[in-house]
Amino acid sequence: MAAALDDVLPRITAERAKALMVGLVCVPSPLTELFEKEPQLRAFIDKAVEPRLREIGVTAIRRDDMGNLLATVGLNESGRSLMLVTNAMTQPPATMPNPYGGEVRDGAPYGLPGEVVLGKGLSEQKAPLAAILLALQAIHEAGVPIKGRVEFLCCVSGETGRHDAIKSIVEATGVRADMAILNGTGNRISLGNRGRVDVTVIVHGTPGHSSRPQSACNAVTGALEVIRRLTEGLELGEAHPALGKATLAVNKIRSFPESTHTIQDRCEIGIDRRLMPGEDPDKAVADIAAIAETVNGMNDPASSKASGVKPWRVEVVKGPFMYPHLVTASSPVVGAVMQASQAALGTAPETFHQTNAFDQGYLQHIGIEPCTYGPGEDKYAHTDLDMASVDRTRDAAKVYAAMIVQRLA
Repeated sequence: MAAALDDVLPRITAERAKALMVGLVCVPSPLTELFEKEPQLRAFIDKAVEPRLREIGVTAIRRDDMGNLLATVGLNESGRSLMLVTNAMTQPPATMPNPYGGEVRDGAPYGLPGEVVLGKGLSEQKAPLAAILLALQAIHEAGVPIKGRVEFLCCVSGETGRHDAIKSIVEATGVRADMAILNGTGNRISLGNRGRVDVTVIVHGTPGHSSRPQSACNAVTGALEVIRRLTEGLELGEAHPALGKATLAVNKIRSFPESTHTIQDRCEIGIDRRLMPGEDPDKAVADIAAIAETVNGMNDPASSKASGVKPWRVEVVKGPFMYPHLVTASSPVVGAVMQASQAALGTAPETFHQTNAFDQGYLQHIGIEPCTYGPGEDKYAHTDLDMASVDRTRDAAKVYAAMIVQRLA
């Protein structure tokens, strides 16, 4: 095993990591209003991911109807398996200059070691993807046989806040593994994260001219009453010692019709409800509905002062949700990453807990033990300085390679 690593690890260099990072970021794969149906996402996998896999001899490649990719590497003789999950979708260019240029800079001004590469998605999706591809390439070049099975996923998701893409490829192929590694965390190990369910509360009223509010039923006024009751009355349960407390945030208010001097007859309230491990998303939605619906049938104060009282009507719609996720420092997947890091880098990664939701919770829900590890820089995500460290990407590639060799070779 040590001899195999001695052959694999020197092949993983900063220059090779940098070249991959630049190559991946130069192919756009942004979030658009089409979400996972955006053609650039499938095109990114077609142009930037699948050809690189085939170049290193990976031929067991399957695609589902969404365009997600599953590549299986290894002889499947040992009964051991590892899933490596990557994502194509990045944040849109927004105001970032040269978002797909792959500009290389010194990392010191940004608090990062060595050089950095700038480009949309490197801080979240594309640095981990580069590291995993480099690890697989180095193992292939060293001629180390993988007696177990690596299941490499590249999903067309990454920024939509739902499990649709990974669920699609898992259900289409039936893929399973002993454990899974996802995304990037600055080469730290995430032991867990809160889940999330989106809820839309729609308050209906009656339109009218805003010079005569008593003749209408103002949906905006009703929406404010719903928000007040939710923020004052919703019980969110006990805090978790590492993940904190569940939260509710109103993150969108939109009213209709979009015309001037008009009492609005519909107001939509977007709610982000964060879920703790063990919480049922359906119950979380039901709790919101129970409070919101107390406004149903109430009269708009302006109209109640006139003849012909007009009540509000309230409906609650459950949107996408993501499962929470929680493992311990002693879980097998965390131990495997720790062992690989010690072998490859001589040090153990830091552990922490995240507040955001991702696909770890879905994998844990279907019986695959996951954790998050890999390159990426949270502080530069979604900014005009979207970037990742070349050295950290190289180091993560070494850890991925060591984990594959230790567990599966």
